[in-house]
Amino acid sequence: MDNTNQKTSEYVEYLDLNHRYYIVIAQEKKYEDHLYDCQFTDDKGDFLEGYEGMWFDEKSFLLMEKYLFNFIDAECDLMINMYEEECADSDKLPKIVEITKRMINNSDNQNFINLANKFLTIVEKAISLNTFVGFCF
Repeated sequence: MDNTNQKTSEYVEYLDLNHRYYIVIAQEKKYEDHLYDCQFTDDKGDFLEGYEGMWFDEKSFLLMEKYLFNFIDAECDLMINMYEEECADSDKLPKIVEITKRMINNSDNQNFINLANKFLTIVEKAISLNTFVGFCF
C-alpha cells in the first residue's frame, strides 16, 4: 500500500497549559533584586506592586519561541527556554527591540504579532526605566 498521498495531521502535546510564562520588569530599581529570583507575583499569579509585564500559556510560548525567542537567543547570546529564568540586561534591549520589530514586520501570524507587540511595549518601557527584562518561565 502506498502512503505517499496520505495526509498527516500535526499533533502537539503540551506539558502544562496552566503554567504561566512571565516576561516582567521592575518599575523601580528597588524592586530589581526580587525580579532576579522571580518573586514578583502573589499567590494568584498576579503582579505585585512595583512590577509589570505580561504572561501567557505554553501554546503562546511555543509560538513566541518559534517566531522570536530563538532569534533573540542567537543574536543576543541569551537562553530563553521553557521552565528557565533568563535576564536581558539593559545593554541588550535595543538589539531585542530591533529583532522584535523585524520579526513583526516579516510575519503574517496575527497571534504572534499581537504577543510580540505586547512584548515590544515591555522592552521599550524597560529601556525608558533603565532596567532589565526578566523571562521567568
